Amino acid sequence: MDENRRPGKRYGSRPFKKTGNRPRFNSELASSTAPEELAEYILKVLAREPDTLQFEREVLYPGRSKVTVTCDPTVTGRLIGKDGKTISALRSLIRAAGSRYGKRIDIEIT
Repeated sequence: MDENRRPGKRYGSRPFKKTGNRPRFNSELASSTAPEELAEYILKVLAREPDTLQFEREVLYPGRSKVTVTCDPTVTGRLIGKDGKTISALRSLIRAAGSRYGKRIDIEIT
């Protein structure tokens, strides 16, 4: 290959450039509780008896929080699902919802 040859340019005549358009941390958005409320709502729907669920929210530091769910052992299996697929899908959904607010939410079922 010829050493003088340059790699092709993208987007017409402009070279491709990484701009780093990552969202900045916004304390107002990070204080929102929408992802935690979404997690609680979905878990209440999954459990046939939502009265048996007890939620505890803990803010680990700005932008990161933890939702601990305490429930009856008969309901625990329903929330976790076969091979943990239900809770894994819920964690992925809440991670995506939290990223809109610049937050990371951990869900723990006990």
